[in-house]
Amino acid sequence: MNRATATLATATIAGGLLLTSCGPTDEAVTTRQSAFVPTAMPSVSGAEAGVGASDFIRFVHERGTSEQRAAVGHVTGVARSAPQGDHRNSYIATDLPHADDATTRAVVNAYMAWAGTADDAVMLVLYTAAGTVMGAVELASWRNP
Repeated sequence: MNRATATLATATIAGGLLLTSCGPTDEAVTTRQSAFVPTAMPSVSGAEAGVGASDFIRFVHERGTSEQRAAVGHVTGVARSAPQGDHRNSYIATDLPHADDATTRAVVNAYMAWAGTADDAVMLVLYTAAGTVMGAVELASWRNP
């Protein structure tokens, strides 16, 4: 590898580390679509159905904040991908027509409280009522700010 290629590779890796090292804040949720994020909500047959929206919603209504309880009122489905090596993704469908940062933030925080730190989900993807990606959050940045 020549010096220019090594410098470019180092800068690319450093930039990637900088982008993924940010934790949750009170600012708007920053989401980005990964190449591994399904562009439409996966069907239950393509994901594990063992995780249910009713369990998630019940947990949040019992233990969540008022913002989280209001946000999960828009949740219509929760699914998890089949294991992909040592991790999986989690998917949440909503009845929202478009992205809403406050609701996204509340749903992500509620999911983290419900799933716990031992959850093996790497990415949480939220979908609009139309089934398009509303936001995708790398959960490691929320677990370890």
